[in-house]
Amino acid sequence: MARFELTGHDQYRIDKAREELAKASELDLSDDRAMARTIGRLEVALQQLLEMLDEDGTS
Repeated sequence: MARFELTGHDQYRIDKAREELAKASELDLSDDRAMARTIGRLEVALQQLLEMLDEDGTS
């Protein structure tokens, strides 16, 4: 059980973060540009998840 209530938007952000993580595991490590894009997407996903936690005052 979650420590706080998740909104539909929160669940969407969590699902998208999981998708980005799954895509990163399939990344061709020899493609520098793809790696840079993926790192950027993972940074955004992590930032959004942290903001979601901060909204609740848990961090």
